[in-house]
Amino acid sequence: MKKKVHLDKDSKKLLFIVNPVAGRKLYKRYFPEMIQQFMDAGYLVTTYLTQSPNDAERYAALCGADYDRVVCLGGDGTFAQVVSGIRQCGRDMAIGYIPAGSSNDFGSLHGLSADLVTAAHDAVTGRVKAVDCGTFNDSFFVYVAAFGAFIATSYATPQDLKNALGRPAYFLDVMRELPRIKAEHLKITANGQTYEGDYIFGAVTNNVTVSGVISLPEGSVVTDDGKFEVVLIENLKTLPELGDAVYSVLSGDFISQQITFLHASEITIEANNPMDWTLDGEYHGGDRLVKIVNHKQALHVYVPEANAPEEPLP
Repeated sequence: MKKKVHLDKDSKKLLFIVNPVAGRKLYKRYFPEMIQQFMDAGYLVTTYLTQSPNDAERYAALCGADYDRVVCLGGDGTFAQVVSGIRQCGRDMAIGYIPAGSSNDFGSLHGLSADLVTAAHDAVTGRVKAVDCGTFNDSFFVYVAAFGAFIATSYATPQDLKNALGRPAYFLDVMRELPRIKAEHLKITANGQTYEGDYIFGAVTNNVTVSGVISLPEGSVVTDDGKFEVVLIENLKTLPELGDAVYSVLSGDFISQQITFLHASEITIEANNPMDWTLDGEYHGGDRLVKIVNHKQALHVYVPEANAPEEPLP
């Protein structure tokens, strides 16, 4: 017989922030079981369903400090909003994350379960892992800031198509949109070197995959070393160049001569005109001058015991 948990007014409080349109909306089926995981861990639970873009950040900033633990359910963009909100609320606290988006790049890299109930359990019983995160001028992001081809699909692909197909939806939109991508003339400074040319894509990331489309070279990503991985693709003028570039980003074997790959803690990117970006898969308005800075091990997230560091954080 299952042991009943006694909750009273002095019990710990948990804020559960949910993006109700994330992924295939499967959370509805498992919602009672997830809440039960939180209660079994001794928490009184308050649930907040986001209602508009950036609502998760706003509510986390407004109310996060009043809770002993904050857990979010949604895609990587929702997670990034909650982390950003907690950073603003005046408390340094780790976040529980239940990945329920279409691609879940961050969750996959850090071993967060795709099973929602298991992920809920880990969010209240797991150990804390510290990873790098970044600032994009005055904005915050968890694992990627990007522009141009490939990444544009993360916000341009219709939500219904992403829900139905998942990762393949991104690839289908990439191949359809690639011929219409306009190259941007950029001046990029990193590690004391300057790169200048016409680019159709760029990503500053801390993950081995981006939006289920781009794969980085095996062994190239360390998530807590204070450095981002930077991928730049120059304008593709011939079919062989296009073929090499597509093969490179899908396989992680960067054979294309049009690709620049480097590691950097700070990157400055200057464009001739304001340029649209995505931060963690969410649209970010145009910027002409961008400074991206890595904040070493500044993001704390609960992960399963098997994926936690040998020594837990204090």
